Amino acid sequence: MRAIRTLVGATAVLAATTIAAHAFCGFYVAGSNQKMFNDATQVVLMRDGTRTVLAMQNDYRGPLEDFAMVVPVPVVLKESDVRVLDKAVFDRLDSLGSPRLVEYWEQDPCPPPPREEEEPRPMRMKMSSRKMEMPAPSMSASGGARSMDDEDAAPPRKAIAPVLASFTANPMTLTAGAATQVTFGFRYSNQPWPDPSCNVDHNVGAVYDGAATSVTLQESTKLTLTCANSAGKSQKEIKINVVKIEAQFDVAEYQIVILSATEAAGLQDWLKLNGYKIPEGAEPLLRPYIESGSKFFVAKVDPKKVKMIDGHAALSPLRFHYDTEDFSLPIRLGLANSSGKQDLIVNILSADKRYEVANYKNVFVPTNFDVKASVKSRFGEFYNSVFDKTIEANPGAVVTEYAWTARPRYHCDPCTDADITNPDLMTLGADITGGQLAKGNFVLTRLHARYGKKDMKDDLRFREAKPVTGGREQWGKSGIEYGAVPSAQNYFQARYAIRYWWQGAIKCSAPQRGVWGGPPNGGRGIAIAAGKTAFAPRGKLDLASVINRDLWEIGYKKQQPKAPAPPPPPPKPTTKTMGLLFGGSGLGALLLVGVAILLVHRRRALRTSV
Repeated sequence: MRAIRTLVGATAVLAATTIAAHAFCGFYVAGSNQKMFNDATQVVLMRDGTRTVLAMQNDYRGPLEDFAMVVPVPVVLKESDVRVLDKAVFDRLDSLGSPRLVEYWEQDPCPPPPREEEEPRPMRMKMSSRKMEMPAPSMSASGGARSMDDEDAAPPRKAIAPVLASFTANPMTLTAGAATQVTFGFRYSNQPWPDPSCNVDHNVGAVYDGAATSVTLQESTKLTLTCANSAGKSQKEIKINVVKIEAQFDVAEYQIVILSATEAAGLQDWLKLNGYKIPEGAEPLLRPYIESGSKFFVAKVDPKKVKMIDGHAALSPLRFHYDTEDFSLPIRLGLANSSGKQDLIVNILSADKRYEVANYKNVFVPTNFDVKASVKSRFGEFYNSVFDKTIEANPGAVVTEYAWTARPRYHCDPCTDADITNPDLMTLGADITGGQLAKGNFVLTRLHARYGKKDMKDDLRFREAKPVTGGREQWGKSGIEYGAVPSAQNYFQARYAIRYWWQGAIKCSAPQRGVWGGPPNGGRGIAIAAGKTAFAPRGKLDLASVINRDLWEIGYKKQQPKAPAPPPPPPKPTTKTMGLLFGGSGLGALLLVGVAILLVHRRRALRTSV
């Protein structure tokens, strides 16, 4: 759906998707004070042994001024490790693993006898500058400004050793190996005499308060200022952070630098010095990655090369690869750009394994139930309701939406209107991993997380999981299968059905009801994919009214039919009416007597006539 919706995004071929994704494994920085958001990220991770290929597609909403993506990566990436991809391959992969809606029609309950020939094989449905204070003028003993006459007339003064009170530098972060003009500032807590001379070590040399000096450093360093006169000396230290540019190259619209730093504040300062505004609250998010030794992939974008669609920057998907024992996806950094909830879709491609998260709760989305026909025109909205109810019942969980073992010419059942090909697999990383993935054999796992700044405290860490099946048109004695159950192979999908009962005549004595298939006109139904759900409406669909069974997996009940209203009770006679008929008034009694007399006369008349 719809938070490199996040790196910025997701992980096992490391490939992946403004309201939905940390969905972003990094954050955006820009030379502007306007707010920027990343709300949806789709990541594809291809994993084979320790080799990981990460592809990510991000959604950016913000100003068109120069902006960049900042993503933590475990190693220094070379130009040959990075490439851009065609966005269409993400659309096809998203369609393959997306929740799907199928339609079934009840077949003729009185079918003609089968022909004596082999049934045809079913065909697959396609579905900042700092002001430095200048030192005050030297003062005479009487408090006035010292003049040349004062100097000549004043008696010799006793020497006073300097006592440094402060030592500052601007800037305090440098690029490794690059000569940078640094303005040093220092103050004394006394009035030293005679005026001290001051020097900074590490080949900086003589410095003067408020004056700029060229400084070149290779790594973060503590600089010591020593100020001395004939009476003594004083020293102060200051740490200068150094950010190293490990690599620098251009790829398509991206100008990429790979950075390393030892301090979060240093990296933040470096980005500021290079014209970018760091999102508020980014420094504490950077710190754990720096402490773990991560490098930083900074991809600056030329806005002249970016197409805007509905206010979102259509960035080219990025792919890079690396080797690491740890199989994880950095998502915490992306929280800096969250405008609320983010959606992160992680597609993991492996030769033969399903994956789940190791450090969060895993749940399967409810699947295999029938829905009302009205869902067809609101399927993305419907699925958002199912997903949101699943998260509501399992706060903080990561939801498995798809886990399927694919082979050449058999990737899905039913398939949507898109599928991935062997060239697509090579694009997503099989050219790097080789092996079964390059031959078209793979397991696609689709994981979906939706979270805000307070929901996730750690990155997504993945582990292998046992095969499961569920969400197919498989019937048993107890009805259609439901949920995810252990299996020899992975065949699980989020699948929902609309069923149309037979409307024609039934002309046989023993009709076979409940046999489902394609449309009665002989055509083939097409599965509908719930793609780009991060941008579908939320909270407007009454889920209980469109499902045909209780979702017991998450404790959610369908809407119960309303019982017919009981007929209203007959009206009770009023006290006044009762009085008129049965006493309480002389008129009522007279009426009764009159009726009785008439009845008697009538009976006598009848007897006489007989």
